[in-house]
Amino acid sequence: MRNITRSSIATKPCVVILLFLALCIGIQSKTESTHTHCKAWLVQSIPTDMPYLPRVPGVLSTADVFRWLAGNSTQSLDIIAQYWQLLSQPDDPRSGDYGYSKADMEKFGVNDGFRVYKSIEDAADRKAKVRFLQHSGVYPDYTKEPSSLALGRPNVENVTLLLGDWWGSGIVHSKVWISDHKDVYIGSANNDWKSLTQVKEVGIYIVGCPKIADEVEIYYNNLWKLASLNSSDHTKEVWDQQWQVYRKVPCWSHFLNSRDRCRYTQSTVKI
Repeated sequence: MRNITRSSIATKPCVVILLFLALCIGIQSKTESTHTHCKAWLVQSIPTDMPYLPRVPGVLSTADVFRWLAGNSTQSLDIIAQYWQLLSQPDDPRSGDYGYSKADMEKFGVNDGFRVYKSIEDAADRKAKVRFLQHSGVYPDYTKEPSSLALGRPNVENVTLLLGDWWGSGIVHSKVWISDHKDVYIGSANNDWKSLTQVKEVGIYIVGCPKIADEVEIYYNNLWKLASLNSSDHTKEVWDQQWQVYRKVPCWSHFLNSRDRCRYTQSTVKI
């Protein structure tokens, strides 16, 4: 399969597994103290054309988990992704999907991307409060899909966060879903049909855990707040003595002397 799979996958499964174990410990302690029943599963994506690398029994499919999170959302759905390409574009000469037949695309698993997109759209149409946060996206779509989902829907908000505006470089690389303040996905899969069926991805699906969801929402809301601020008003340049370069940093950064930092107000990010 040409131009579809990525040759190097930076999923770092060991890191995710360690996070999974840490969360399990937290789940156990929270369960004992609050009598809630948190559950967690490992999640993975395996390329469809790798018959000798089947999914591990008991590990859930990324596409299924994304559909469940969106499909079960009745109040809210928050999503962070680096980029979106859930809908294939085999007729667009700019796309890596270009030139493949409908049969080829179905074999590659493209319908999983469509089903995930449709489940998000359905959540929006049910009037759940939906928020999308992402980097600027990738060619040729950029932020077309989340922008289209937000268009004409007052209950759907969509923001692009450019970390380069705050630190001089960097991208939003997190992949997080939070449904109804209690169900969470944290992993490596983007909102991209290839991340569901043509790339090895790994993650954690946590269900019925409002306290853990609250902690993840703090992270989400900080990024959301950061995206709402004018970086020009809240960044400074500082000389990095160790590396002998000027660094662009938020005005509350510990790279700055304490007397030079901005104070926390309602217009800055809580850190």
